[in-house]
Amino acid sequence: MYRRHGPSAGFSLIEMLIVISLMGILAAIILPSSNPSVHDQLRSAAEVLSADLAYGRSLSVTNNSFYRFTFDTNSNQYVLSHSGANSSLDTLPDSAFRSPDDPPEQHIVRLDELPQIGGGTRILGVANAGISVADLEFGPLGETTRSGETVVWIAAGTGSATRYISVAVNPVTGLAKVGKFSGRTPVWAAQAD
Repeated sequence: MYRRHGPSAGFSLIEMLIVISLMGILAAIILPSSNPSVHDQLRSAAEVLSADLAYGRSLSVTNNSFYRFTFDTNSNQYVLSHSGANSSLDTLPDSAFRSPDDPPEQHIVRLDELPQIGGGTRILGVANAGISVADLEFGPLGETTRSGETVVWIAAGTGSATRYISVAVNPVTGLAKVGKFSGRTPVWAAQAD
């Protein structure tokens, strides 16, 4: 008796090789675009800084004391620490975002070590009323201890491809606002050169 075989239910070796090669081509196209752009790097770094500033401000209000951010452009980092008179507040609360290597009285953020942000993103400087400063301190009411707006500038890229973004802190409310992406060197930084 003659038995007829229907179409095979599996894939042939050639069909599988074609699918695998197509997947490889698609992966090669998609993976390079998964690297963050300069705009994404700057925006992410600014959002991280803004959130850290809000955390420092909230510690000041909650503990009715002073907390200071010190910016180090050479090391591309900033440090949060207690700066008030009550030494029992010097040890910062545990946080999921603090490195286990940080001393208990400091929260250190190194831009180069932030995932998907580092590698070219840097703290350009900090200015208050157009004058370069190295720190920002929050008081017990959430205000800053300087009368003018404090602006932290972050940069990424090199040469004419350098881009900037700012995080401005209101002196009365202590609230931080992320600025717009820009290709223009901040005025105070251009004057410092």
